[in-house]
Amino acid sequence: MMKENLPIAEQLKKKYHKTEEITNFKDMLYRSADIYRSRTAFKVKNEKGNIVCITYEQFKNDIVSLGTSLMEKGFLNKRISVIGKNSYQWCVSYLAASIVGIVVPIDKELHTDDVINFMNVSQTVCILGDSKNLDNIFNNIEKVENPDTLFVSFDKKEDVNCFDNLLSAGKIAYEKGNHDFDSITINPDELRILLFTSGTTGNAKGVCLSQRNICSNILSTYGIVKVKRSDLFFSILPLHHTYECTIGFLLPIYSGASIAHCEGLRYITKNLGEFHPSVILCVPLLLENVHKNIVKNMNQSLPEKYKKPEGNPFKRSTFLFKENCKK
Repeated sequence: MMKENLPIAEQLKKKYHKTEEITNFKDMLYRSADIYRSRTAFKVKNEKGNIVCITYEQFKNDIVSLGTSLMEKGFLNKRISVIGKNSYQWCVSYLAASIVGIVVPIDKELHTDDVINFMNVSQTVCILGDSKNLDNIFNNIEKVENPDTLFVSFDKKEDVNCFDNLLSAGKIAYEKGNHDFDSITINPDELRILLFTSGTTGNAKGVCLSQRNICSNILSTYGIVKVKRSDLFFSILPLHHTYECTIGFLLPIYSGASIAHCEGLRYITKNLGEFHPSVILCVPLLLENVHKNIVKNMNQSLPEKYKKPEGNPFKRSTFLFKENCKK
């Protein structure tokens, strides 16, 4: 009788998967590194194209190293932008920036003038990203209001302030006793994430988020959808979007799962065969494109008689991407 008298919301909560409370990214990171220490957090390709595994312990250490470098450069509680394609470097930069200061994720496909406008509006003091995006900004440096903005390239190894050099410098500083990053205290309800809308119906607007905002979404999702430690998330959608960043990045990190990044839309099929993921976040347009490519590739291997519309066996098939599944 007691169960029947409970509100529906309370009845549903009893069926949720158990979660361990977190309110900020630093606690989540340290918790996951402690629990899943030697498990694979990321699968990435090295310079030779071979897939290598990055453990949770290494992921945390890289964030601590980068964060230590950012603090030594005076960026504590400052606005730090991140721009570029989905990558391990992007993920490390996002968490380091959001723990040290306020992270400003920016769409890599935006016009350079829009990127610079977001940097100016957010009062960015440092931007980490792909050299392609950073070069476009640097070529228009006269439009950047902060002349002392630090540019940190993910892929230009020859730059003094490149990503790898900041990691190395931060690691050395930490080993010499600079543990200021470990001592950071985060107010879970203060501004820590500043992103911008697409401006569909007008000018883009800044959206202010706290880490409790995102952590509550992580816990709510985990409570309903059980994420297994054996899961491998294949990240295709842009990480600067809160949806992909929360569900395709932070949720698996909280859960002890693994992440692999798509190298680009043209490499989806190739990457699927390489990484064998178990979870992919999609939008309808992405599924439609995958379906078209599958049918196109299969048709190329068909005998000529089957290429006529009335003879095409795929029109009558019942596999996952069948046409009527989109209705």
